[in-house]
Amino acid sequence: MKTAIIYLHGFNSASLDCNGNLLQSKEKLVVMQAFCQQKHIVFFSPNVDYRDFQSLVEAMLFEWNQFLDQGYQVLFMGSSMGGFASEYLAMKTGSKAIMINPAINPSELLTQFIGVTENDELGQPYQWHQAHCDQYRPFQQHLENNTQAIDRTILLDMADELIDSQQTVLNYQGKAKLLTFEGGSHSFEHIKQALPMIEQVIFAALD
Repeated sequence: MKTAIIYLHGFNSASLDCNGNLLQSKEKLVVMQAFCQQKHIVFFSPNVDYRDFQSLVEAMLFEWNQFLDQGYQVLFMGSSMGGFASEYLAMKTGSKAIMINPAINPSELLTQFIGVTENDELGQPYQWHQAHCDQYRPFQQHLENNTQAIDRTILLDMADELIDSQQTVLNYQGKAKLLTFEGGSHSFEHIKQALPMIEQVIFAALD
């Protein structure tokens, strides 16, 4: 079966430059794009806006349906807030999620950005309000109350400076496949070393 990965970048980040080209400065994207080209996998990595998570979810569910209509099996993958979004979308669709240094509690994590903030990749300033943080509570509750199994694979750099990796391990032990790397950072510096696990997850989905 044909396979597609929907990849979601993190908060204050991007996957595409202002001309719609994949950002070559981000190792995760470059490595994943080359891997997917080699394995004949579609790598769909749009820019998304975390100020309206409901619209983000609806847009990605639309893309998921489009891929299904074309005969693709879809996996969700994402970094930080993209990891949270991937988990939520996997729950909604029954797809697999590959979560890189995932955000766990965005309604609290993102309060540090309240005020005028800037997209780190595109240099575009914008306003981030308390309401933007509060919108995530029902989505977090939905995940917490979920009783169906979610097929999660979590890739962690243990020296993540933004999210407590040890807490992530505790939260997901017994609920996810965990692959941890000593050192690293929130950007995740071990994507090449993680490729065998990523490949295993992808092709297990085809069994």
